[in-house]
Amino acid sequence: MNQTPLQMLLAYVRAFESLRADEVISFYELPCTFIRPDGVWVVQDEATALVLANHLIDHAKGQGYRKTEVCEIAMRTLAPELIELNGVFIRYGESQAELARFGFTYILHGSNNEWKIVVAVAHNAVTATTLLSPAAGE
Repeated sequence: MNQTPLQMLLAYVRAFESLRADEVISFYELPCTFIRPDGVWVVQDEATALVLANHLIDHAKGQGYRKTEVCEIAMRTLAPELIELNGVFIRYGESQAELARFGFTYILHGSNNEWKIVVAVAHNAVTATTLLSPAAGE
């Protein structure tokens, strides 16, 4: 790949900061699945991706959004062309005050020398991991 998954993530964040949906959707491999605590959306085409991206951008604008900080990034290779990125987005407003903090888990697919988001999950910034053992009946 010409671009690393981390470079793609940071470019995606910069695209979101532009507040232009047409710049944001180029980072999605369609169809793409978006999962949030309030629902699941499978985006099949560019027109639907634009609607969803504009909805997310309008919500951010309504909060006075200006920029995003990305922290606590972890990467896991699932297959040579499949990467999982986890971390925390911190959104800031015009006055540099924190507006929101939430976790993300992205599944990226690599093809044609670039990484694209195929699954985007927004969740709590602090998550818990529980290891389960089928042998123990859990």
